[in-house]
Amino acid sequence: MQAFELAARTGSFKAAAEVLHVTASAISHRIGGLERKFGARLFERGPRGVVLAPAGRLLASTTGRAFGDLSRAIARQGGGSQRLRVSAVPIFATHWLLPRLGQFLGQHSGIEVRVEASMRMADMEAGLVDVALRYGDGNFAGVHAERVMDLAAVPVGAPALARRLRLRTAADLVRAPQVRVSPFGASWAEWAKGAGLDPDAFERRGRHSVQVDGMGAALRAAAHGLGVALAFEPMIESEIAARTLVRLGPAIPMRGQIWFVCRLQDRSLPAIRALRRWMFAEIAGKKAR
Repeated sequence: MQAFELAARTGSFKAAAEVLHVTASAISHRIGGLERKFGARLFERGPRGVVLAPAGRLLASTTGRAFGDLSRAIARQGGGSQRLRVSAVPIFATHWLLPRLGQFLGQHSGIEVRVEASMRMADMEAGLVDVALRYGDGNFAGVHAERVMDLAAVPVGAPALARRLRLRTAADLVRAPQVRVSPFGASWAEWAKGAGLDPDAFERRGRHSVQVDGMGAALRAAAHGLGVALAFEPMIESEIAARTLVRLGPAIPMRGQIWFVCRLQDRSLPAIRALRRWMFAEIAGKKAR
């Protein structure tokens, strides 16, 4: 059951095997035994990994909750190592959380943190994660949500591209190729409207764009001179400091924010309280500086 729960959570027999210190074939053998016991296929195997079959999703809703409740029960005892599973939108995970996480771990040596960078909405009731750091308006049903960070969209590009195209003002950006994020990402039309420019002109310019599937990829594409990307402020500090990217227009507030989300009954868990206090203090300290 533990092999199944890990494979269901990670979507990978190999990842489950690494946690349990066995081979991927051993995980496959254990899953096969469960499938014979239940008389139903639990996973669909494919070239890119495994996904839960209908019977597997039903079982995972139970096993995930059971292991999650067990982990939380141990955490409530306050002794020994505490495991904290965090799901975060990828750009926040890679550009804000992970670069600072060492500070948190240094202050809380008894907490083991596992970070999953994913756009999927975390299934908290199933016990797959303890804390989710989500992008949205905070309207998440059945959970406790606190706003962590406001976001603003700012156009960025490589210094060489800005010089070559003579991008001196925000209005000049209508001449630049765009890097767009699909299906999620800031809207060029919304940014243009907020900047007092013609949204339709920027939408038409969208025909001259590179499409990527995440903001991290958009920043890399922009740094390589493929176009101008709309990035989330304040998550571009390292690129700006290194001069791989430069700001090419004003930062326009976004409708969505980053939220700290957990189950209502888990707010008092020591590890969750510690992560929340540290994050809010870190963000408040940055604003003060």
